[in-house]
Amino acid sequence: MTAIRKVIIPEFGDVDVLRVIDDVCEPPPPGHVQIATEYSGFSGADINMRKGVYPLMKKTPLTPGYALVGQITATGKGADTFKPGDFVAVLTKYDAEATLVNQPEKYCIKVPDGVDHQQATALPCDWNTGYSMAMHTAKVSKGQRVFIHGLSGAVGYSLLTVCLLQGAEVYGTASERNHAELKSRGAHPFVYTNKDWIQAMKNLGGADAVFDPLGFDSFDESYSILSKTGSLVGFGVNKKSLEWRGGEPRRECGEVGGTWLKSYVSQVN
Repeated sequence: MTAIRKVIIPEFGDVDVLRVIDDVCEPPPPGHVQIATEYSGFSGADINMRKGVYPLMKKTPLTPGYALVGQITATGKGADTFKPGDFVAVLTKYDAEATLVNQPEKYCIKVPDGVDHQQATALPCDWNTGYSMAMHTAKVSKGQRVFIHGLSGAVGYSLLTVCLLQGAEVYGTASERNHAELKSRGAHPFVYTNKDWIQAMKNLGGADAVFDPLGFDSFDESYSILSKTGSLVGFGVNKKSLEWRGGEPRRECGEVGGTWLKSYVSQVN
């Protein structure tokens, strides 16, 4: 066993519930590798876990940290893809906010030489989410119009980048202070503070895909700007936004790969 330091959430609540404690890390079990964390990702999912509103999460106490980049220090029996000294990225969901952690080898991806490790830490969670939704869920293609709520957020920015690379026209909402930067990247941003984006998108003929992390209270507005064959993809929402106002869960939700998704095909004439 090896002495480590790690973050724990002993109970759900505000930031003051977080603790950093001393603990030990067991040797890696079969099929696992032991990783010395270099960078741990931090996202909205971690915040929602600390609040206790992340869908299908485990109970406290828990160690947060949805993704990491680190160096392998030991390998368990049967784990022979990597060797000590290799740097890997992992989508962990939990436990990345620790100095040492065991993870299944099959989930590890080698960080290529020359890649900035801090930048690579954004890829397993935020950029993997954006890429999956753009390429596999919405199947964004050249010439389409897409609308992204939260263009300047971590997942929103990844969606923006991937959709532009696919040749799509990208619209969306963002704080006004970020508009100049987003325009320089090729986006067409609207402010959050009014609903001008709704009529503007309708005037353009609607969006072929809308990406909405705001939950069901926002989905009706997002649905209203779809083209006749457009799709609405919901993601990143917390547990409370997946409930009816009366508190009952919405049964039409599903979980795919840890990201909450809901797709519509518009049937309007």
